[in-house]
Amino acid sequence: MKRIKLLLLSLLLLNSMHAFADTDDQSGGFVEALQMPAWYDHNGETQPLKPGVKLQSGDVIRTGDNARVLLRLEEGSLIKLGENGTLDLDTIKKPEQSGGIFAALLEVSKGAFRFTTTEIGKLKKRDIKVKIGVVTVGIRGTDVWGKSSDEKDILCLIEGKITAQRDDEPPFPMEDALSFYIVPKNKPALPVSPVPAAKLAKWAQQTDTQSGQGVLTTDGQWAVNLMSLTNANSADTLQQQLNTDGYAAELRGAQVNAQEFTRIRIEGFESKDDANSFANTIDGQYGIENPWVVKFSDS
Repeated sequence: MKRIKLLLLSLLLLNSMHAFADTDDQSGGFVEALQMPAWYDHNGETQPLKPGVKLQSGDVIRTGDNARVLLRLEEGSLIKLGENGTLDLDTIKKPEQSGGIFAALLEVSKGAFRFTTTEIGKLKKRDIKVKIGVVTVGIRGTDVWGKSSDEKDILCLIEGKITAQRDDEPPFPMEDALSFYIVPKNKPALPVSPVPAAKLAKWAQQTDTQSGQGVLTTDGQWAVNLMSLTNANSADTLQQQLNTDGYAAELRGAQVNAQEFTRIRIEGFESKDDANSFANTIDGQYGIENPWVVKFSDS
């Protein structure tokens, strides 16, 4: 009986700890997958983006050449950002209590973007707005794609219904699936038109992660060892340079033939092909030669 009471007490304490953690966690989502280089600005600091990073109001996500980012909001929806993009999480706030409203204002000032509502997301109360350049979109159980560039802003409704509004102009509904709206910079907007299947497929490629091309995920089990150095300061300098350039490199201790090394590596690749792809890309840069791929259990 005493053991049973102790077990029940332990369970109660554990549940209390989880409840406290949930209350204390102000994040509105997390990074599910990405292709480097990518960064996020948080509280005035810039860090390399990596899977599992929690998202909060005010964070800014940025991507470099050939990069992709996949975010999952707390209410279940998915956000994709293509290469050379900038996404400002102006507001991202999960409900304070069960059944409350998830609120978000997302601003895409550069690059291609996709917002997809999952089946779970459709069941949640939410107030989500996305601004793509000068076009603001009210999200209502939808799948939308957009892109902002120096020449124009594009909004494509793939599925569902939205309300669109160009700055200082009246809002209007878009309810026809597979339609798109283009706003040239400093020129009148073009009429909403059907989107050809080939064009939509091309646009989707700009935001989808590319399997086998260096994708990192929250549960990826492969790593790339970039270099092993006996000088810890040199290893730290290389890590900082890689981090500055949007590569989430970490330091690990290693021992080879009784000699201590500091190893620079990047963890979390989705597959061996993804790890090999990145190793081939980084080989010859930053003084790195012949980086090698390992599985976590082998390293």
